[in-house]
Amino acid sequence: MLLTKGVRIIELFEPEFFGTVLNHNVTIVEKGPSGGLMMIDTGLPGYLDIIEKGLKSFGYSLEDISDVVITHYHIDHSGNAEEIKKISKAKVYAHENEIPYLSKNEQKFNLKYDDVKDELKVSEEDFERTMKRINSMKLSPVSVDAKLKGGEKIGSFKVINVPGHTPGHIALYDGNLLIVGDAVRNIKGKILPPFKFFCWNYEKAVNSFNNLLSMKFKYLVPFHGDIIFF
Repeated sequence: MLLTKGVRIIELFEPEFFGTVLNHNVTIVEKGPSGGLMMIDTGLPGYLDIIEKGLKSFGYSLEDISDVVITHYHIDHSGNAEEIKKISKAKVYAHENEIPYLSKNEQKFNLKYDDVKDELKVSEEDFERTMKRINSMKLSPVSVDAKLKGGEKIGSFKVINVPGHTPGHIALYDGNLLIVGDAVRNIKGKILPPFKFFCWNYEKAVNSFNNLLSMKFKYLVPFHGDIIFF
């Protein structure tokens, strides 16, 4: 999908996510700071072939990726970063507070059914199936080349520190386009902060959510849900 000049979205789909299908919006910027494509977030492990097909539909390949920005460490955002780096020698960017988590080869989410049943309206069977699947995923530990604090420039984008969902969550902003990872979700027209049960600090997550929505933009790209146009 062509979003705006030089920016495309590869939409991935994760089936059986608490009884639903969850979409993932991987953003591709044609002019990255290192000269090739810049990818923002990389999808779950095992989705690399689908990502490559998406790139080929734009006339590119994995080898054309020169920069990878990880908005936060969760496996659906970092799951292919190290594999892409091996293929294309891409430079990887992430906030310094995410690095301890990115250095591991697995991620565990300690959720209980009572934490999610009311908000997700999910059966206990679907909950257990999803938790078993996501907690059994393995990924290659990610080696980060550029440690971010917030305020840096990556190509035409400014790095914005938006902690809460995770300790070092970031967003990218170029004046028109705001790429927010999981700091904002837009599901069926409802613009909301991240799920409380998936947050490191929900109060900070809500503050970051409100700060992002107060900014001026033409396009807001959440990793999950529909793109917001203004």
